[in-house]
Amino acid sequence: MVVSLQGPVICPAVWSKPFGVYTPPANALFPRERLHRNDIWGCRGLTDGKNKSRALFGQLKLPKCRTTVQCSFSSSSDGNESRAENFNENDKKYVDSSVLEAVEVWSGADGFVVKMRDGRHIRCVHNNPQGAHLADYAPHPAIVLKMEDGSGLLLPIIVLEMPSVLLMAAVRNVQIARPTMYQVVKDMIDKMGYQVKLVRVTKRVHEAYFAQLYLTKVGDESEPVIFDLRPSDAINIAVRCKVSIQVNRYLAYTDGMRVIESGKPSMQSPASDGLLFIEQDRPSGQPCLDTEEFSMVCKLNEAINQERYKDAADLRDKLRKFRAQRKLRKYT
Repeated sequence: MVVSLQGPVICPAVWSKPFGVYTPPANALFPRERLHRNDIWGCRGLTDGKNKSRALFGQLKLPKCRTTVQCSFSSSSDGNESRAENFNENDKKYVDSSVLEAVEVWSGADGFVVKMRDGRHIRCVHNNPQGAHLADYAPHPAIVLKMEDGSGLLLPIIVLEMPSVLLMAAVRNVQIARPTMYQVVKDMIDKMGYQVKLVRVTKRVHEAYFAQLYLTKVGDESEPVIFDLRPSDAINIAVRCKVSIQVNRYLAYTDGMRVIESGKPSMQSPASDGLLFIEQDRPSGQPCLDTEEFSMVCKLNEAINQERYKDAADLRDKLRKFRAQRKLRKYT
């Protein structure tokens, strides 16, 4: 378990007693000398056999200071769960956001483009003129959050295709035949007597965003439990649990995009949800090349064991030809 505490610490003026640091040499000049300890600094001076104290340093005066100290406490827990004693869901450091029905995003010389599910193309520019230059990249699945503080800023988060597709399914209430991982997590939270309070996109480290999932026990919200998650996973859970998705305000204004042009919806109907959310863990209807190759190898071994060498030679040639064609198909 990892717990982070943050708070102001006041350092008043401190007058030290005479103190010093002493390291006895190998052949000490004063063998009967000993160190006197001070509760704050550790050592304050030298005392010889006649109890005469000789301070090595004078008084040290420290000015008043006010600073913020962060302390981290860790335990042997292997998880990434922590507890927040002073959690505030109305923290001004965060802004509420909503999920746009975006399909993909890309960046080019003419700016940043978000392709919506209805076929629109939204052109954007970086909100922060001092922000880092976005490298050009091809269209990629993404989750796009819109800030709900009146600024209209968009925060695109590049994700894998499956989390993006499953998020659109949750947004549009598309029923999937078998439960997804996110639905299973939601059910587990409910069964354990907890509820999802909210989700926050907290920070960016290099090119990766981080998010946190806040849980509270049903009937007792005094000790929220926090889990670190990928934004794609946290947002999927938040949409299914119908809770707020908040974004670090500083992050939203430094990494966010301003919309400069929103195209009209495409006349073509969007892709069918049934095509997007096809069943997994089932045959595709296409011949399995691995199975076909395995069958040929089994027949070849059987012919060799039965000393049918002519058949074995034919199967060997057939297997070589099959593998050559498969390799050629792979790289073309």
